[in-house]
Amino acid sequence: MIYTIGTAAPILANALVTPAVTRAVGSVEFGRVSLLIQLIQVTMLVCSLGLAAAITRHGLIEASGVPGASALTLRASGIAAVLCLMGAFGSPALDLVVGVDDPWLVALGCVAAAGFACMANAQAFLRVVDRPLPFVMLALVATLGGPVIGLGLVLLHQASAVDFVSGLAAGYVLAGAVGLALTLRGARPRPLPGDLARALRIGVPTVPHAVGLYLSTAVLVFVVAHTFGTADAGRMQLAILLGSAPSVLTTALNNAWAPLVYAAPRGERASLIEGTGRDIALITAAASGFVAAVAPLVLVVLADARFDPAPMTPAVAWMALGGLISVVYLGSVHLVFAEGRSTGLAIVTPLSVAVGTAAAVALSRTGDVPLTAAGMTVTYTALAIGAWLLARRVSPERWRPTTMGPAVAIGSALCLAGALAPIDGPEGWLTRTVLAIGCVALACGRFVRVMRG
Repeated sequence: MIYTIGTAAPILANALVTPAVTRAVGSVEFGRVSLLIQLIQVTMLVCSLGLAAAITRHGLIEASGVPGASALTLRASGIAAVLCLMGAFGSPALDLVVGVDDPWLVALGCVAAAGFACMANAQAFLRVVDRPLPFVMLALVATLGGPVIGLGLVLLHQASAVDFVSGLAAGYVLAGAVGLALTLRGARPRPLPGDLARALRIGVPTVPHAVGLYLSTAVLVFVVAHTFGTADAGRMQLAILLGSAPSVLTTALNNAWAPLVYAAPRGERASLIEGTGRDIALITAAASGFVAAVAPLVLVVLADARFDPAPMTPAVAWMALGGLISVVYLGSVHLVFAEGRSTGLAIVTPLSVAVGTAAAVALSRTGDVPLTAAGMTVTYTALAIGAWLLARRVSPERWRPTTMGPAVAIGSALCLAGALAPIDGPEGWLTRTVLAIGCVALACGRFVRVMRG
């Protein structure tokens, strides 16, 4: 519960800042901000070399334990910072890919990615020592502090993407510095020979996996920007912001779910995944349906009429459905990481993203901007299938994704209803109100059952 509330709260707070930002900078500059957000995320994932996931596993499974995980956190952060700064020096070339026509803006994004990587590594260590409150504090500093600083610069100096991204960079760098200080305080670094090499063997193959996983949503912004223009890319970013809420929930729950699976004795992990996965999937299904139901109301709060946000409601529903399917994918990935045999993810994830990207491009040809978001749903479906096949190959344990089948079916129906319901008028609001109340009742009912054991 602490991880869930703590992870969701700063993101919700960030969402409260977004309406002010969209109104202050306008649709074109917000489109540039959207592209830079994708750059920060992708750069962080590449330069981290997948070591964040290896840190959590290391502290719970490897011989050097918590002291070794502390040393690995510091080493991983140093490597990531150097690689990100190299990207900043090469910003003119990198801008040819990003397409914001401002190398300085790209350099700022690389600096932000360095701070983000240090923060993510520190959070991975805090999961090992089971310190959720400092974990939450770092999330608050980065995901709320950065946007607030950026908004202040926009309002006091200049309504530009450069000012806002400067604030994001300041927030991430501050969070990274605080995270490393907490790591040193949590345990004295004491590595054993070979710790870093083993972590790299596990982490590096997951880089294509992590980048591909993030690109399952980021690719939508780039496809829309290429097909429809920068302004529509900003509209898609708003839909991603709202539609990713169920993914935020699953990510938050996974901060507790993954260590639980890793720490379980071999032979008991599959049944643990099935038992906990049913509850997580049903709660996520309710969250996905709720987000799809209230999307028109929230979108018009996030941005003014210049963005024409309400028609992006179906895109929010497609995004929310992808977040639900990610629970099935995570169930298999836990077994893969527990075995320390993650190389296959470097194949499964890029292939899945390629399938989803092809679907997004094909759907964009219809001229329907919201429908392009269904590419993300396709990506996660392919990921769920591929990760399950990989888990069967590398792990002797067998879990049944069908145990989550009823929850996925319910969530799919709820998201479809949210996508198809009218976005205005008495009939539309009545339908959406009933749908939202039903989702809340479903989530509360399952939560009470879980808490009663």
